Amino acid sequence: MFGNELQGFFMLKGLAISPGYALGKAFCIRHFQLDTVPSVSVAPQALDHEVARFQNALQISRTEILNLLELPHIKSSLEIANIFQAHLTLLDDPDLKKEVEKRIRDRRLNAEAVLSSVIKDYSEFFRKLPDPQFQGKAIDIVDVGQRILRNCEGEAGLQPLADFKEGVIIIAENLTPSEIADFDPRRVRGIAIEEGTPTSHASILARSLSIPALIQVKNLVRSVSRGDLLLIDGITGTLEVNPPAPRVEEFQSRLHRYEASLQTLQANLSQPSVTRDGTPVSLQANIGKLQDVDAVLANHADGIGLYRTEFAYLTRRRFPTEEELVETYSGVVSRVSPREITFRTIDLGGEKLPHLGGEVLEKNPELGWRAIRMALDRPEILRTQVRAILRASQVVPHPRIKILLPMISTLQEYRRCREILAEIQEDLQTQGLGPQVPPPLGIMVEIPSTALMARAFAREVDFFSIGSNDLVQYTLAVDRTNTRVAHLYQPTHPAVLRLLREVAQAGREAGKPVTICGELAGDPRFTGLLLGLGLRQFSMNPASLTRVKQAVREWSCQDAEGLAEPLLACSTAEEVEDLLRQAAPPREHD
Repeated sequence: MFGNELQGFFMLKGLAISPGYALGKAFCIRHFQLDTVPSVSVAPQALDHEVARFQNALQISRTEILNLLELPHIKSSLEIANIFQAHLTLLDDPDLKKEVEKRIRDRRLNAEAVLSSVIKDYSEFFRKLPDPQFQGKAIDIVDVGQRILRNCEGEAGLQPLADFKEGVIIIAENLTPSEIADFDPRRVRGIAIEEGTPTSHASILARSLSIPALIQVKNLVRSVSRGDLLLIDGITGTLEVNPPAPRVEEFQSRLHRYEASLQTLQANLSQPSVTRDGTPVSLQANIGKLQDVDAVLANHADGIGLYRTEFAYLTRRRFPTEEELVETYSGVVSRVSPREITFRTIDLGGEKLPHLGGEVLEKNPELGWRAIRMALDRPEILRTQVRAILRASQVVPHPRIKILLPMISTLQEYRRCREILAEIQEDLQTQGLGPQVPPPLGIMVEIPSTALMARAFAREVDFFSIGSNDLVQYTLAVDRTNTRVAHLYQPTHPAVLRLLREVAQAGREAGKPVTICGELAGDPRFTGLLLGLGLRQFSMNPASLTRVKQAVREWSCQDAEGLAEPLLACSTAEEVEDLLRQAAPPREHD
């Protein structure tokens, strides 16, 4: 199909964020930088013209996004459509419009220069947020900004994929959602980029379009040239450049087997999540807004194991009112009931919420005044949110609501939160607005000291939810969004595994449920590992549910538990993963 005319075979390693296999020729995309936009002084009498050019570019951009939303491959996916609905929201943001127009007049500069500075400020705000899911919004803001800039300058959008006759693999430093949306899925076989995070909107878009994709591929852009023959393994995270003909033939066979396995997965979507020896395993979904519920239902999730409530705070320049939160939460409860819903209270800090006032710049915000620490210092924020959750639970007859506290590090923090919950529940009862009894109150286990003290916590908390992403980050002292040290972020590090087992055992001994969230939970390669450590409740991105369910059905708990001790005895993450590969049940796409 592709021949073997190319020479110079080598391999690169990245992080797989959208599974699958891809074979195609390299199509390289280069970007301009916002920093390169020239500043031009504007005479006072021409300022109205600059403002009008900006307003016209906004309108053109809005029309373009509305047209995108009508494309079949976007219209058919609610998750993708929501990304571009968020772009529309940003375009319609009165604060953005006001700030650009103000800076044009105050600084007497051209619209392009002012817009680039405002977009950089907006993107930096989100880039500094502690949750990678919100950090990923920074590139979406840049995406919208670049679209407006192109329309200010009168430039066309992305160019077509030239004259390639075969499928291509996109190579770039980074990609925006708009760029991926412009790709023809019939032409683009795979994506590989140097930067990116697993939770960025571009990553979500690639997964939703079922395009195999790698991120954080070091030296990618300078190593790969246009027209190079590439193989992407979206399971192991490898990119092969100019492989020999025998390797191409072997890879094509694996690709065909993988495509057949996808058809089997879809056919088995409604099958129960039980192991080979009959143990039920609860598979729930992580969401951040009401629109995500469609994916929860479509993928037959058992419930919502983690509802991140931060979006309601980040999309406003003020704190949401109790009534606004009640309306939002009620919508989720109504649609998901009778399934269980776990609401995590606000997991942000003062430096990310300017309307808190009086904040100081923190050198280490991940370790600072955030999450439950901030909420207990500003209890009116926590009280408003908890009241809204309790009131929203009353929209259905028998609600299955749980409340989850982030970044708990001491029992005193938990006890104070339980007191607040009891006070609010009693107050609502007197008003006829709340439940008869307060819902279960649990804690996120994301700090190593909390994991080590799990037995003490288990005597008081109602349930545990392990935040595997932060637990790995804090245990190994690695910022997983920093590409320089990303290779040290190892979820299967033996130290992490021992902490997971400690929490699982503490929960089992005390009869308290333990759920694992984060990337570990949604990666089918590690399902057997987690079962072996004693975990029976997983919560993940809705798109990961079908593959993890398949993995659950391939393992028996007896086999998984028999593997646990050898895994815990390993000295490195590489040893753990080698042993897992040897012990894993055969998979149809291998």
